[in-house]
Amino acid sequence: MTGGWLLVAVLVGILGVLVPLPAWVLWPITVGAIVTSGVGCLLAAGTGSGASRTYWLRLAAAVALLATGCTSQCFDTLRQPGEALAMSPLTGLLYFAAIGCAVLALLRLPGHQRTRRATVAMWLDIAIVGVASGLVMLQVVMTIPVPMKDGPAATALRVIVLATACAAVVAVVKVGISGTGPVLARALWFLSPVGLLGPLSILLVSAFQRWPHLGGTVTVLPPFALLMALAAWAQTGANLSGAVSGPVARVGRRGDVRGRGISRIPYVSVAGTAIMMLVVTLQHGHLPAGLAAGAVCLIVLVLIRQHAALSDNSMLADRLADQARYDDLTGCPNRRHFTDALHQRTAAATVAVCDLDDFTALNDRLGDDTGDEILRQAAERIAGTVGDAALVARLLGDEFGVLLPAGHPLADGDRLAVALLLAFQEPLPVDEHDLLVTVTVGAAAGRDDVVPDLLRRAELALQAAQRVGTNRHQAHTPDLDASAQHHADVAAALRHGLERGEFRLLYQPIVELPLGTMRAVEALVRWHPDGGKPVSPAEFIPVAEQNGLIVDLGAWILDTACADAAEWQRRHGASAPLISVNVSARQLLDPDLPDLVAATLVRHGLDPDQVTLEITETAVFAGGTALNTVHALRDLGVGIALDDFGTGHSSLTLLRTCPVTTLKVDKSFIDELNGSPQQEAIAASLSGIAATLGLRAVAEGVETQNQADRLYVLGYRYAQGFHFARPMPAADIDASLLTTVG
Repeated sequence: MTGGWLLVAVLVGILGVLVPLPAWVLWPITVGAIVTSGVGCLLAAGTGSGASRTYWLRLAAAVALLATGCTSQCFDTLRQPGEALAMSPLTGLLYFAAIGCAVLALLRLPGHQRTRRATVAMWLDIAIVGVASGLVMLQVVMTIPVPMKDGPAATALRVIVLATACAAVVAVVKVGISGTGPVLARALWFLSPVGLLGPLSILLVSAFQRWPHLGGTVTVLPPFALLMALAAWAQTGANLSGAVSGPVARVGRRGDVRGRGISRIPYVSVAGTAIMMLVVTLQHGHLPAGLAAGAVCLIVLVLIRQHAALSDNSMLADRLADQARYDDLTGCPNRRHFTDALHQRTAAATVAVCDLDDFTALNDRLGDDTGDEILRQAAERIAGTVGDAALVARLLGDEFGVLLPAGHPLADGDRLAVALLLAFQEPLPVDEHDLLVTVTVGAAAGRDDVVPDLLRRAELALQAAQRVGTNRHQAHTPDLDASAQHHADVAAALRHGLERGEFRLLYQPIVELPLGTMRAVEALVRWHPDGGKPVSPAEFIPVAEQNGLIVDLGAWILDTACADAAEWQRRHGASAPLISVNVSARQLLDPDLPDLVAATLVRHGLDPDQVTLEITETAVFAGGTALNTVHALRDLGVGIALDDFGTGHSSLTLLRTCPVTTLKVDKSFIDELNGSPQQEAIAASLSGIAATLGLRAVAEGVETQNQADRLYVLGYRYAQGFHFARPMPAADIDASLLTTVG
């Protein structure tokens, strides 16, 4: 509606140029436009709350005073038709009151919550903008000719124009420096051009002297009303959409919420002031004393602000340096700090690396918050064990390092490791609960040139301890270095071997008892390096697990085995054996494994029930991602075999949580057959458990006919071992099938 008033004012103003109209004709339209913008302020207040509501109510009061002042000036124009800017003291007082109310509304609007240093910087910026803007506005106002005789009225007019410009500067400062609080920044930006309307009104008086109805004030107030209405409209829309959500939101040019940033307004203000002073100097040949004093004040403020900025930058650099060397979660030094401390030492020292056992499973089961608290408590437990003379650092996620100087009571690798193991025999207090978290420790000691290498040696010892189990320790020995080098060599050769096609698959039959008919085959990978001796799976599979190459190798094994199985299906139909493929613990942690299996089955045209994936108990014991992957694989329809069943520490529990279809009973139980009844009891019970649960039991490692016969008596219907066949190439499996059919 305010836009409509502005359009009417434009049309009437143009008409008055063509046809003589009374001098008061635009004043009712102007008052109507201002009143309409005041209604918009009330709507913005009605849709807001808290400080926003108060701000728009105060602004509505300012608009009401302005409308009253316009009405008063309309009567002044009627009483003094010959005056270009007729203004009574009452009118001037109403205008002053309106401007004062608007400035008060802006100043009382809360902004960001800031630190003391940030508050000082903000006020310095405000002072710079204020001085710069004041110099520019004062120069502009004093140089604009006022179309009335010098006197109280002319002075009052200049003061009103200056006050209007100051109100606009306050709005700009509020948006760009101190923050808008609960008022939308775009709403205040709509009000920022208001400061230009005062000087413009004086210029328009001289330009429109030929037309009495086109007074300076009555010409600029309808655009002001439109700007006010647009500001209220923007705030109302934001309130209704929920875009303004809190008292400290600060909205940038693209509507993004920012907490802190660098305001360009002080720089723009200083640049504008410099240009103005240059122009004045070129016009007069010198800089007036008042402007020179203002320039000195501005330079002092800028110097103080720059000093504060440099101080802040120095503090920030120090803080960033500390953050780069310390762990945010535990407050301990980080790996960089730890390694720097080692490289700066030559005196004898002892280093231990302490890893929390099964922390990943604990974190998955209990949540990240509990996991973080476990890490904090573990850091405190380690620090309390070794004392203040030691350096305790968080090296990785759940791995901590300890550096002890020579002469420390625990400055011996074994003593330090044992002390850490004993420290974690007591539960950790976490969230009002006591959690038993054990650790595995690797330690190394040395002096002189060896000290910088102690961390690597301790980590090698830790890896050696973890290969044996958990809750144990290992000291570094020279053999570990040789083993690490061999590990690195094997890892490099593995990658080249996979690229060069040096791997082969052999298949060991799984037969049906008592006749020994082949029903399935287990795919077994073999590595024959080009020009070298075959490498045992016991040697290269652990290396592939540790460096992650097992994922690529496992994908190749799955694809090759399914391709062979599909060929057997094509050639032998129902007589073709099912295929069984081993899946490592590392592969089960890969979220893409189910998709890979599904795509492989589709590519080779195999039904899911023709493939069984073999997993170990330890791979899924902790649950979490690995167990979820197994469930996803079973949902595809493939079989799940629990390999080496009976040797793990939670076998029966897994039968409830893991979607198993086959139990492969470990060879250690088969070796005890044909002995005493006590030795056969476990093998017999495992067969009974499988039968009760509807699972297929496969006996592994059968080497004699007597074992096969006894297994059949104990209820086993499937077996695998050298007694029936050794692993053989796919061509030999195919030949065996042809012989059987023949």
